[in-house]
Amino acid sequence: MIKLIATDVDGTLVKDGTLLIDPEYMTVVSRLVDQGIHFVVCSGRQFSSEQKLFAPIKDRLLYISDGGTVVRTPEKILKTYPMETALWKSMCRMVYDELPSCNCFAATPDYCLAEDAGSRMFHWLRDSYGFDVREVPDLSKVENEDIIKFTIYHPTSCEELCSPNFIPAWKHQAKLAVAGKEWLDCNARGVSKWTGLSFLMNYFGLTPDEVCCFGDNLNDIEMLQNAGESYAVSNARAEVIASVKHTCPPYWENGVLQVLKTFLKETTNPF
Repeated sequence: MIKLIATDVDGTLVKDGTLLIDPEYMTVVSRLVDQGIHFVVCSGRQFSSEQKLFAPIKDRLLYISDGGTVVRTPEKILKTYPMETALWKSMCRMVYDELPSCNCFAATPDYCLAEDAGSRMFHWLRDSYGFDVREVPDLSKVENEDIIKFTIYHPTSCEELCSPNFIPAWKHQAKLAVAGKEWLDCNARGVSKWTGLSFLMNYFGLTPDEVCCFGDNLNDIEMLQNAGESYAVSNARAEVIASVKHTCPPYWENGVLQVLKTFLKETTNPF
């Protein structure tokens, strides 16, 4: 029996970088929670953005944010997985030196830091994703911050630009994950969405067979492969579809919502 459902957001529930979601999700998810199922928003997004997306029921959910690096209830942080300062600052300097067409930001558990409040990335994070993003004059010189994720941005070709040099340089020192065509997320080594989800499973005493996950991109693969039930939306990358047990319709057809309704029916009408 499924006791915990975890879902990605961008490309899985909604179009990348929006806060527009079918309000029926609130009704269905709330009914699942009423029946004892933990519902986890498991995203590369910031906690505040996840809560804005699910505003009507935000206090009823659990959250894995920033690509698995922060696990929390609505009231408190349960676990963080910070990066070493020297690691993310070295990554930042490499972006400056070798990827001049890219931008980047560093995330703390509650807000993120970026240069140039007039940039396309800054506006998209703040105005479309609903992030709490704060301007700093030089990201590489930030001190005394608990950085849990470093992210590179390019509007169309982040993976392609990072593949020749950046990814080979850091893939053994950090967990690197493509999160859409615009983003490359960098976490502490070994830390992924599955890390955060594993923490919650241990916290509640659950086994993989009691967990169902939904996703669409490379940063979802590990949790999808390890969950007892897993679904990729049909608009997912081919590698993701190959890693799951099931597929569902794309996000613009509310494929995840369709599957959630079947769980609700199964829970309500077990016979």
